[in-house]
Amino acid sequence: MPRALFAVLVIAGLAAMSLQAPTLAHHTFVTKYDSNKLVTVSGTIASVSYVNPHIFFEVSGTTKSGGTSTWRIETEGILAARAKGLTEAVLKDGARVTVTGWLGRDNPGEIGLKSITFAGGRTISMRKTAR
Repeated sequence: MPRALFAVLVIAGLAAMSLQAPTLAHHTFVTKYDSNKLVTVSGTIASVSYVNPHIFFEVSGTTKSGGTSTWRIETEGILAARAKGLTEAVLKDGARVTVTGWLGRDNPGEIGLKSITFAGGRTISMRKTAR
């Protein structure tokens, strides 16, 4: 095989592998969140960010000891979350919420969203298991 053709094939192969990197880097929920550690926290949404492919938001609330805590919440993918009713109209700074989800394996300050209940009683379910 001529060297020029070999070089082209190597470069094409490396380019194809680099295009797959974002797909390979995407996590599954069950590897990031502990399915045995379901928690519920209440508070106020402090911030919301749409970071493809998920929505992340922070909930600040009072702990049992009287201090304050902020939890980082991760939802389903943006399109799936919107389809279930978790839109910009309801997920906004200052909203009072109760969140149920699974604690992060490596970051116990992060929760994988199972469901969210807004003041007034509207509940949106994201997923049944940490799958």
